[in-house]
Amino acid sequence: MNAVVLLGPPGAGKGTVAEVLVGKGYKHVSTGDLLREQIRQETALGIEAKVLMDQGKFVPDDVVVGMIRELFGAGKPGDKFLFDGFPRTLVQAEKLDELIGSLNGNLDEVVLLECPADAIVERLSGRRSCPECKTVYHVTFNPPKEAGVCDVDGTELIRRDDDNPETIRQRLTVYAEQTAPLITYYEAKDLVHPIDATQSIEQVRAAVLEKLG
Repeated sequence: MNAVVLLGPPGAGKGTVAEVLVGKGYKHVSTGDLLREQIRQETALGIEAKVLMDQGKFVPDDVVVGMIRELFGAGKPGDKFLFDGFPRTLVQAEKLDELIGSLNGNLDEVVLLECPADAIVERLSGRRSCPECKTVYHVTFNPPKEAGVCDVDGTELIRRDDDNPETIRQRLTVYAEQTAPLITYYEAKDLVHPIDATQSIEQVRAAVLEKLG
């Protein structure tokens, strides 16, 4: 089992990078997507997670690590995992090392997407999505043909609760405090490959593929 970690602030483009790597055989693991599914199902975990996420805070380490452990348990020896949004803290990074080691696997690369805070706020606060088909738009960079309405099915677009500017800046503060130290942690292991995430999506994807050989 092999793994790659995508690091970077919320809105740096980890999801779009993940799409191209999935085409290369990686299993995309987004803890955000896993948690949002729990929220959609209104499970006890989902209700707790929604309160924290709406405040720009992280879900506790033990909950997230437990979900990852379940994923590994259902996997196969030759699987390649791409982690997006995990680990977020040093505790999670250490737990991930333990889990991978217990399966005789390897953490191959840590791709770091770098993007300034102001650019992140502009990106995320303008993001809109269709609650039905999940198509994502941006009011400036990728607007729908008709303002506020999905091109695919005509459904009214929504903005995620955690995409308002105040919450975004809180998320960036939390990232700086809890997740940025992971850069130092992985640099000590000589695993970090920085990528300029202010480039176009195509340029970022090409740079990531080049880094991963």
